[in-house]
Amino acid sequence: MASSKVQTKDPPVIQKLRRLGNRSWRRDSILYFLASLLWRQPSLQEVDTRQHTVWLFDNTAYLRATRLAKGLKESWHAEVVACVFRKDSRKDISKIVAMIADLIGLDGEIGTERETRHQITRRLQPFLYHVMPAHLMMVEIPQPNSTTIIQQLGPTDSNGISSQVVNMGGHRIADGSVVRSYLRGSRGHIAMRTFFAGPKGWLVISDIDDTIKYTKTSESTGILRTTFVEEPRPIAGMPELYSHMHKELVPAWFYVSASPYNLYPFLQRFIRTYFNPGTLVLRDSSWLDVSELVKSFTVNTMEYKDPEAYAEIYRRHPHWIRAIWIRKVTDVPHLENQNSLERFQAAFEDVPERIWRIFEQPETIFDLVFGQKPTPYHTYKYTEPSRSQNEKETPHFSTIMEEQTLVLGTMRALYHRPASTAITDETALDAPRVDSGIIFDTDFPVPKPAANQYLIKVQAAAFSHDGLRLARTLQPSKSIPQIPLHNYCGIVIKTPTEDYDKPEGPKFKVADTVFGLISDTRDGAAADYTVATKDEIALKPTNISAAEASTIPGPALTAWQALFTYGGLDASDTRRELRVLVTNARDNEVAAQALQLLRARSLFPHHQPWICATCSCSEHDDFLREKIKVDEVIHAALPLPQDFDLAKVFRENKYGPVDIVLDCAGEQMFNLAHSPGVVKKNGVVLTAVDDTAVHPKPADREAQTQKQGLFSRFVSLKPDGKALTRIAELVEEGFIRGRVQSIVDLARGVDVLASEAAGAGGGRRGGMMVFQVNS
Repeated sequence: MASSKVQTKDPPVIQKLRRLGNRSWRRDSILYFLASLLWRQPSLQEVDTRQHTVWLFDNTAYLRATRLAKGLKESWHAEVVACVFRKDSRKDISKIVAMIADLIGLDGEIGTERETRHQITRRLQPFLYHVMPAHLMMVEIPQPNSTTIIQQLGPTDSNGISSQVVNMGGHRIADGSVVRSYLRGSRGHIAMRTFFAGPKGWLVISDIDDTIKYTKTSESTGILRTTFVEEPRPIAGMPELYSHMHKELVPAWFYVSASPYNLYPFLQRFIRTYFNPGTLVLRDSSWLDVSELVKSFTVNTMEYKDPEAYAEIYRRHPHWIRAIWIRKVTDVPHLENQNSLERFQAAFEDVPERIWRIFEQPETIFDLVFGQKPTPYHTYKYTEPSRSQNEKETPHFSTIMEEQTLVLGTMRALYHRPASTAITDETALDAPRVDSGIIFDTDFPVPKPAANQYLIKVQAAAFSHDGLRLARTLQPSKSIPQIPLHNYCGIVIKTPTEDYDKPEGPKFKVADTVFGLISDTRDGAAADYTVATKDEIALKPTNISAAEASTIPGPALTAWQALFTYGGLDASDTRRELRVLVTNARDNEVAAQALQLLRARSLFPHHQPWICATCSCSEHDDFLREKIKVDEVIHAALPLPQDFDLAKVFRENKYGPVDIVLDCAGEQMFNLAHSPGVVKKNGVVLTAVDDTAVHPKPADREAQTQKQGLFSRFVSLKPDGKALTRIAELVEEGFIRGRVQSIVDLARGVDVLASEAAGAGGGRRGGMMVFQVNS
């Protein structure tokens, strides 16, 4: 719904006063406030993303008890801040850009004058947006049971800001979890992240300016240069310090700055690039007039009172504060008095010395707290420590990911966005998941491994349309958001913390190239990074590519479990001929892997099973007979004709019934395979694609199954590291290969997954498609 026009220019009284004073007016001045009382406030309007620019700020949720009639109930709450502006407002900023350029001086230090002016224009734009008061908006807050809370925000105040404490839901959410919420109507493009902090644990409150980011310089206009022109730079050593703190303490992070909220996007990008994401707390008096802004940056009127403020916080909450660390700024002139030891001693007069510490280099804190020097975050190669001949060799394994590579706080990822359904009652956790679309996000949180999990940099991830369909239908509702594609190949970046003290170290080492299948109950691998347990990992075969390796785990494990777990095959049993029927053998990857397993001489050294395969057309005959060496081929194009009779085909060709049927065609073929003419009494009939097999059978069908003594099941795939390791050996022996139907870049994944209907009507829906993630 389009928003009706709202009066946005200053009221006439303000305009007259401004002309009389011949100067800019601050919106937070008393005169402005008094004059605004004479102006009729605009009526409430709904935000329209076609007309408005909206910011949703990241926040931190905490548990709070709410008194109800039946007692107290705990639920998560967070302060949600949003800002609304009019799009394309105050376009002509050339004079303001020229003013700032003149102040800083374009002497070629930063780049060409043209580049510098463009940079100033981009950074200055948020200060020139026209704020939109009296506007309302709706935010969708996903819940762990696949429902969504719809929360109204607003109305915005005279600065275009809405700030309110919001109930984020009462469901159990693990400490450290991150949930993305969205502006309704933005198609997922306007979002905020909420970090959930439990009642116990650590919290770090960090200054930004000159504590983790260079802000002031020796020039009087230094802040202007670092804010509007230069690329933001972290204080040397601070990213490593904070990364190590995060690994050891897993705290909630708050970052504070005296900057106005106009700089939120600028500072947010800086934090996400170099530090652990968290909640930013900026100056409330926002949306300053540009002339006032420049004045505040060029005339130093701020008093440096950090030590006194921190000391006062400790006096009020001594049981909460465990440490106060203040970085002494030494690269700005005229701070001698503020940096004097006497000043700090006076500020912390009644604060125990063990609590506060003044430092110049982050190494001081490393030595003090962790008893070690920081490891540079940009190094990749692991260096084995030197030791004497008599010293016992220690296992080679990682202790912190920063020893191996720089892993930022965010990554690229594809994920399902849940349907926007307001909560009216508790939805069953086993209800099928409902999604409203696939989103590609370049700013998704990197997963934090549990104690038993490896962090893996994904090289390739694969899927079939059958796999996506079955995951939606059969699996319980997932935590939100849900990253798809559970077949992967990648490189180990971090090993489980529970293995650090084991003499043998972890099973897989840092820099190992691995492949595997992640449980469908967790996020998948359509992202730069994923996490996996040792049961979901095996070393990648050395004779195939990462793309091909990613196509193997799911299909091969399904076939393996169908034949050896459900089917009970015993390759060492030479007393009778083993007979197997595999349907849709050429167009389904599970079927293709089953045929390769059945023809692997190292699995069946004493005899080769008799195999009958169905396929969609005669063009597949030569491949199946000559390459795979199946014994018999039946043409059965999908969808099957209504009069197709599998038992009749067996009779006409004088095929005897089989011991095991592995159906990869669908419900109709699965039902036909139960005929006594197709499968032996006490035989096994399995399906890898027909999800109706998990539901109760009709009475007549159940009676027939029991009469024949059949074991009839859907093959429920489970990760199995031991079996996958054996499959990897078969790949290196040359018995098994994967098939790549297509390869696309992860960034194109939205289009591919959204068009899944293209692969759903026909036999090729079982083919494996690969997303290339990292080289």
